[in-house]
Amino acid sequence: MMKLPRSVLRLQRRTFAAAQVVETRFGLDNPVQVRGRKHLPDCDNVLLPDNLKSAADLPASDPFLLSMVGGSMDFESEDDMKAYSKALRKDIEAKLLEHGAVLVRNTPMRNSTDFSEFIRRTGWQTKGDDDFARAMQSRSMTSTCVSNYARTASDDHRSYTIEPHHEYHTVGFPNLILLFCESAPVEGGGEWPVGNARKITAELRPDVFEKFERLGARYSLYYPSVNSPEGTRYNNWETNLLPTKEETENYLKDRGYEVEWVEDGGLRYSQVFPAVRTHPKTGEKLWFNQIHAHHKSFYECHPAFDSCKSEMAAKNHWPVDCQYGDGSPIEQDVLDHIREVVWRNCVGITPKTGDLLVCDNWLALHGRISFPAGERKVFAATVFYEDDDEE
Repeated sequence: MMKLPRSVLRLQRRTFAAAQVVETRFGLDNPVQVRGRKHLPDCDNVLLPDNLKSAADLPASDPFLLSMVGGSMDFESEDDMKAYSKALRKDIEAKLLEHGAVLVRNTPMRNSTDFSEFIRRTGWQTKGDDDFARAMQSRSMTSTCVSNYARTASDDHRSYTIEPHHEYHTVGFPNLILLFCESAPVEGGGEWPVGNARKITAELRPDVFEKFERLGARYSLYYPSVNSPEGTRYNNWETNLLPTKEETENYLKDRGYEVEWVEDGGLRYSQVFPAVRTHPKTGEKLWFNQIHAHHKSFYECHPAFDSCKSEMAAKNHWPVDCQYGDGSPIEQDVLDHIREVVWRNCVGITPKTGDLLVCDNWLALHGRISFPAGERKVFAATVFYEDDDEE
């Protein structure tokens, strides 16, 4: 890789844009099955599309999901790297509210350390009301902290497809989600489905939208204790929250959750949240929730529970569940409809080493397609706008 002269780097620090918009969007390398896909929640839903659309096939008139090229280069000093990071942040933020999500290909980052350093240098605030590492751990899925700024995107089994979703209550309400690809599976798979929240909001049935807007959604989570027979199957509250009952209960109650301790030392907690919210910068009313991705059906097809589905159902020990805000169950046809609209308004990207996908968490959903074999290294960070950023 050619090293730029110091004089050129100085000039770039004064004037340069770290990424250039490309007219043709990056998309999928191969077709991606949706309906009938093994270990995809509600995969037999006849309303689901057969395949995931490629982002490259979006019409030019559709502004969703802008593609940019970041430009690989060597840096001669910390100042050069900081200037690049700040410039890339500026380039992304200038486009994000219009396009909902931005994919930057060919960044200089090559591993999680580079990604963490990039986040640090941008000055983005990665902590909300809670410590970042703890907040990410309190979600139901499995993930590993790799630095003060980043985590693995998911440690869940490769054969499981993670539905497109917003990051929501268990991690606070971050404004941006950043996904960085260090390596993709050699044999394919592991694609990013990215959902257009504006179109999802517009295409939901009015009766579904109105009922959830009126009642909200009740989210409940269940964690076994690490000392119980279930405690090593998937996750547990001692690992994902805090090590003692007192600390865990205080942490959750301070955040408005109802807390219940159940048999074998298990923990169940719940809270009602709005299903429709106003974007903090644009003022748009949006369908912003995790109703489908926090329903027990999200885990009914998970490979970790293949051998114990009857037991999980009998005990109601699924890691998550969701009802209407008044506690009544969500009808199957409503769940089917929500998933249909979500997947219909998703497009796919095959991630490459060095790719950075930035989603406005309110305007774009993100997920992960399963992959057959090999290693996939993707890391995630959350960004919370500071008060003066929202004015």
